[in-house]
Amino acid sequence: MGKPLVVGAREFKTRLGTYLRRVREGRILTITVRGRPVAEVMPIEYTGRSVDARLARLRKQGVVTGQAKPLPPLTSPIMGIGRRFSEAVSEDREDRF
Repeated sequence: MGKPLVVGAREFKTRLGTYLRRVREGRILTITVRGRPVAEVMPIEYTGRSVDARLARLRKQGVVTGQAKPLPPLTSPIMGIGRRFSEAVSEDREDRF
């Protein structure tokens, strides 16, 4: 793997695509919040195994945690009453400009 790279969380979020390309190239990213390391992003070895098999291996290593059972199916969206959320956000933003 490549040389570690330290990046702040805001910068990582802003330029996610750029940093993911670097990870694909073999770089390891250390993500910081206020200068303190909070996470590492590194490439996973692709061995042709299924996502479930790779997740099971990572769970066994203690790298990730989570449900061992599949997620429940998605439900239909909840219909709201009144105006649309996007309209409320747009109205709120008008006060700032």
